[in-house]
Amino acid sequence: MMQDKLGTSEPKTFYWHYAWVVVVIIAGMQIVGTSIRMAFGVFIDPLQTQFGWSQGGIGFAYAICSIVSAVASPWAGNLGDRFGAKKSMLVGTFVFLIGMLTTAFVKDLWQFWFTYGVILGIAQAIFLVPLIPAAMIWFRRHLGLAMGLIMASWGIGPALATPLVAFMIQKFGWTFAFLSIGIVSTLIMLALVSVFKNRPADVGALAYGTFKNDPPFSDKLPPAILLDEFKGHMKKTAAYWNMSSIHFLGCVGHAVILIWIIPMATSQGMSAIDASLILTLFSAVSIVTRLTTPILCERLGVRTVMTVFYILQGAPVLLLIFSSMDGVFLIFAVSFGVGYGGETGGFPILNRKYFGHAPMGGAHGFQMLGAGMGMALGGWVGGPVFDIFNSYNAAFAISVVASFAGAASIFLLENPAKLLIPDWRKSEEEFEQNLKITT
Repeated sequence: MMQDKLGTSEPKTFYWHYAWVVVVIIAGMQIVGTSIRMAFGVFIDPLQTQFGWSQGGIGFAYAICSIVSAVASPWAGNLGDRFGAKKSMLVGTFVFLIGMLTTAFVKDLWQFWFTYGVILGIAQAIFLVPLIPAAMIWFRRHLGLAMGLIMASWGIGPALATPLVAFMIQKFGWTFAFLSIGIVSTLIMLALVSVFKNRPADVGALAYGTFKNDPPFSDKLPPAILLDEFKGHMKKTAAYWNMSSIHFLGCVGHAVILIWIIPMATSQGMSAIDASLILTLFSAVSIVTRLTTPILCERLGVRTVMTVFYILQGAPVLLLIFSSMDGVFLIFAVSFGVGYGGETGGFPILNRKYFGHAPMGGAHGFQMLGAGMGMALGGWVGGPVFDIFNSYNAAFAISVVASFAGAASIFLLENPAKLLIPDWRKSEEEFEQNLKITT
């Protein structure tokens, strides 16, 4: 425990620290909170059968959810910076419950658009966007290991939830499935929020990986004036804007697959549960690269690693367009899972290298704006493509182009060898000293 409070004297990679509890909490929030959106593909056939809605109309709900979440993300990130992630998580959890309960009783398509698209979209932004910046506060060093564990949870959620949701809808119906999932998920998230802490000082500790001679970080919420000043510094860099566009392209690339691989498989004779296992398989495979990508980025160079994984996300989709061999879905799921898992893991490392220890809520929120818009486009486009052409091939082609374009855009990023903005710690220290003088 003394090591927590005073900092380590040797560069150990792993030791006991409440930061690991925070990592588990954030991973749990992501597993529970994102599963219902990542499993959207299993909704399409049941809703089409029960209500007679078109695939384009159903997919539009996913697009609305992604757009609303995207637009709310910068605000949600700033909310976490100013008031702490714990309050954001609590508010978002209750909005999530409202969205799940109202979605359970929809009768018309516009109701589904509003309850699933708008309410759950707002909830996703409020309780998810502050999580990655919150984790970064807890780690002075070894951020890649922490981010790898958190990113791995993004694969665990869909892998577990997709077949479960498909089974519950098929066995018990739409209303019972959403009611039960909503209530149980809310109880789990409330339990996680109850033991979450905003920053190391809340448990009398220093950030993980702090050495005895390291200059201290402030143990308070950052001053609003300084937050606004540093948001201005970030916005003056090309990386601030380019990372959001790269997020957009990567999310278009995998959203097409997440939403439309199951309808494609069922259109070729698979049952909904069997088709959901395709998503389960590539989500499970993605856990490995989600875990290792942030660590590889720290050791091998973040831009190189990101470029490779963007290419590996796009290339396997060509199998869905051009191959009709037996076992194509199995080969696709394994190969796509590798690239899909590694696609996003470099962004927290880039943020730390470009912006140092400055609060990341606003920057991360803006990046989630790009990601959400990409998820919206990719999640929607397969519906009208199928309605027009009775095929998903054009949508899959869009997926390939987006992933490859993201790989090309990574080359435009600045060299991450040095900070692009002033040092946050020094600026915060100077601000506090000036405040003491004036008072």
